[in-house]
Formats: sequence, structure tokens, C-alpha cells
Amino acid sequence: MTLSTRQLGSGIRFNDCIFSEPVSFANWMPPGCPGLFVVLTFDPNWAPRPLRPLYFGEFGNNTPLQTILHDCRDMLSTASVKNLFICMAPMPFTTTLQRCTLRDELIAGYHPPCQNSSRPVSSNDLAQKLDDLERRHQEQSAQMMMLVAGVNRFFDPPPPPSPRRRIGFNPLSEPAA
Repeated sequence: MTLSTRQLGSGIRFNDCIFSEPVSFANWMPPGCPGLFVVLTFDPNWAPRPLRPLYFGEFGNNTPLQTILHDCRDMLSTASVKNLFICMAPMPFTTTLQRCTLRDELIAGYHPPCQNSSRPVSSNDLAQKLDDLERRHQEQSAQMMMLVAGVNRFFDPPPPPSPRRRIGFNPLSEPAA
């Protein structure tokens, strides 16, 4: 889904997504098509542009502004709206699952401070992770035992030499009759 920059014009790129140019959060209205949005703030330490992502979100067809504002309420209560900017990446003909998956990838990649990315971990997830860790531990233990056994072969004493036949003429002890 990557397009060259010449075709899209200017914008901000996060991972492989190209978002529109930032506009003031106070003046932004969501478009009629689905897509992703990112709320930005000025940060001189951020490069190549001094705009740091605070929140990645997803919206569907004709999503009302109040729904997006409700999603961003924690961020809006802590920051001044004058210092906030917003960019969007239109994603027509996509499903909600596709947009949410891409949004989660962006959250994992950029760790925005205002994002509520921590989902509750279920006991099934923890049990699955524990089973995976135990299985890998057993595999690695078996591999280590094989390595140790292989190294121990170098420290075993050499086997005793086998008896050899004498070289040369061996007269028979009994005369032929």
C-alpha cells in the first residue's frame, strides 16, 4: 500500500503510511471516508519534523467528530488544543479490522504517550505464554545436554590400542607332516 511521494505530494510518513499535512486540531473535521488519524504536538527533539505523535486513531465512514473527541478525551484534558495538530491517512475500501491492525502496528512502533495501548491480559494469554516458555526451556536444555556430551568426548581417555599382527616371516611352530 505504499505509493511514491511524487504521487501523493507532501505529508508525514509513519512506517509505511503517508498521512496528510498537519492541520490545527481545532479546525479539523473528519472526512466521509474511513482512515487513520494521528494527533501531533510540537517537539523540537523529534526529527525530521518537530512533530511528535501523541495518539493514533481509526475512524469509519461518516464518523462524527464527537466520537473522535471522545476517544481523545484524556489527551485533550492534559494538552492545550492550540498546540495540537492532526493528520489523516484515508483508507477507502478497508475493513475496520484492517485499519485497527495498522493502527496497532503504529502504536507498537511509535509508543505514543497518550495512547491507551495496554489491553487487559487474559489468563489464557498468560497460560499460553508460560507454556511456550516452558517448551522452549525444555528444548534449550536438551540442546545444552547434547553440547555438554559432545564436549565431554574430548576429555575421555583414548581407547587402548588393539593388538597388531607381527610384520615379517613367521615360521610355523609345527612341521607339516
